[in-house]
Amino acid sequence: MRKIFLILAVLTNSLFASDELNIDTLFKKQIGLRSITSFSLLSTGNANSYSLYPNITIGGDPTIWNDTKQVFLTQTFIYTITPKFDILISGGGSYARQEYTNFFTNEYSSKNRIGFDNLWLGFIYTGDSIADFVPQITFQTAIVQREKAINQTKNFYLKSQSLQASLRGYSDPVVYSIYTGFGYNAKRKFKIANIEYGHSIYIGGDLSIILSPKITLDLGAEQRFQTEQKINGYQNSEVRSIPTLSLGSTYSINSDTAVSVNASFGGSSASPDSVFGLSLWKKF
Repeated sequence: MRKIFLILAVLTNSLFASDELNIDTLFKKQIGLRSITSFSLLSTGNANSYSLYPNITIGGDPTIWNDTKQVFLTQTFIYTITPKFDILISGGGSYARQEYTNFFTNEYSSKNRIGFDNLWLGFIYTGDSIADFVPQITFQTAIVQREKAINQTKNFYLKSQSLQASLRGYSDPVVYSIYTGFGYNAKRKFKIANIEYGHSIYIGGDLSIILSPKITLDLGAEQRFQTEQKINGYQNSEVRSIPTLSLGSTYSINSDTAVSVNASFGGSSASPDSVFGLSLWKKF
């Protein structure tokens, strides 16, 4: 999910928790390891379940839920090998409370699930500046994803990939980013059915206003489309539009640590109603 660590999308590899938030340090490069620990709460009044990392994606479980509330914990490590090349690894788990109406008793019931979700591996390449913009390409692949359909839970390996291209720039005191990306999902083979979640394409932008050497105000907007879902080759959903708006702030606690808070709000029936997040940055 992009908005779990909102400032990463704007200033990845450029602004670190050890740096004061000012224009002089925005495009500084440092060799070494950074850690981002993110906690997010997602709420939705629709029938979908979601994944937040690396972007908001609707899951393929064909169960029709009345409401879903999910809590996500994501740990990301980024290691800068050279000023142009970074390796990233991210893993996470979640707790979900999914509510439904029992068909036989007409009672309102719920199911709870907690556990490991996924592990992603990828790289970030930062190119030379073009005019006033710094181009960046991020590629990630899911090493393992643990997913559920009806009553079966199964691990899938190397079934999802994500590619994103962005341009970043600044005009004192504003740092901005525009980006576009594509998410690929291979077919999942469960015992009950073969499920195709659909692929996604998206475009968006982020804006950070530097309020002081320690505080930024972060804004973002994204439009995502996820292609139709298929079960055993038969289409069972339309192309889904998932627009989101986000608002947040980042605060530098000390020379090695920063914290960011953010909130994202959906703009369609397929979007989650809201996602509230808290991220802790740490430089080693």
